[in-house]
Amino acid sequence: MARSVASVMNSLPFQPNRITILAFVSFVGFLFLLTVWHSSSSNHGVIFQQSSSSHSGISSSRQKSLQPIQNATLGFERILAINLPERTDHRDGLILSAAVSNLRIERVDGVRGSTILDKVLPPQHPEHIDPARLGSWRAHINAISRVVENNWTSALILEDDVDWDIRLRSLLTDFALASDTLLSRHDSAALKFRELPFSHTPLTSPYGDGWDVLWLGHCGMEISDSSSRVIHENDESVPEVRFLHSWDKDEVSPLVDYPPHTRVVGEQHEGVCSLAYAVSQAGARGLLNSLGLKRMDNAFDLMLREWCEGIHEEHSNRCIGVLPQLFDHYRPKGPSEVDSDISAPNGGYRNQPFTQNIRWSVRLNMDKLLRGETDYTDQWPDSKV
Repeated sequence: MARSVASVMNSLPFQPNRITILAFVSFVGFLFLLTVWHSSSSNHGVIFQQSSSSHSGISSSRQKSLQPIQNATLGFERILAINLPERTDHRDGLILSAAVSNLRIERVDGVRGSTILDKVLPPQHPEHIDPARLGSWRAHINAISRVVENNWTSALILEDDVDWDIRLRSLLTDFALASDTLLSRHDSAALKFRELPFSHTPLTSPYGDGWDVLWLGHCGMEISDSSSRVIHENDESVPEVRFLHSWDKDEVSPLVDYPPHTRVVGEQHEGVCSLAYAVSQAGARGLLNSLGLKRMDNAFDLMLREWCEGIHEEHSNRCIGVLPQLFDHYRPKGPSEVDSDISAPNGGYRNQPFTQNIRWSVRLNMDKLLRGETDYTDQWPDSKV
């Protein structure tokens, strides 16, 4: 660089002084460093695809209301993740996944059930409670309590071993368009996503007004025919139905009755596993009152399901679910007994990592994401015809 700068200076019709030369060299150096920084910084994160929902029918006001989904908290006021302090493996994996996804996640300490005093339990509880189940309940209630205490309008609550698709923001935008439609209806219509009017603009959240819980990550739910649902066909992020699995590995997915690559958004029905769910302020208050102060008589996810469906309640609550789920458990290579701190280990060794129901897994594509590559690995590719 020094010789090229000197040759440039010698070619000038005048001889610049020392200060001019130093200024010129500094400017060239600045441009060089800026170029290097810009090139390297492009490899430190993912440029997530914009939503595929750029339909001509979406009004400009609705488009604007969807923009918060592109932010670091996905359109919620906060993202919270429950993590036992000693599970540093889960914490590190989640931190890295959040970093490459441009997400800002706050940690909520997991709780060991053995530390919880009997006298703090709700009046309705069994005489003997499994400590792991008890700790899980308290950790989720702590997260929900934080939402209420800080008066946040909404929060997405995650368990620390979750995984998601690289196209998460696009998928959440489509989900928001569907959930907003459902929240304004009280019938049992089966609506096609491509035929939705997209004319309504919610006032409080990109996901719609009046919801209590958005159950975005689970390990299985049913599709109810007695309530409205939005059927999104030809969703390329949905695996073939033979690759769709729930907590019951022998169960056939409810989506077997729908066209290939269909995602359904509807009222939550018989959900299992609370690995990713959003709460509104109203929903958080209701959950804290019911599941924090009145009863602790089941696993937290089953109590959440019962609360949504109005069991033990005076009325049902507005809980929207999605199948296939947008978040699922990541299962790393290694002994499977390390997967859960709640359920008993089943032994065995896993030779290949995987995440059920997620095609472009962030965790399985981590090496490529860190290198800035975009030829993502699809862990559930379509069958070749």
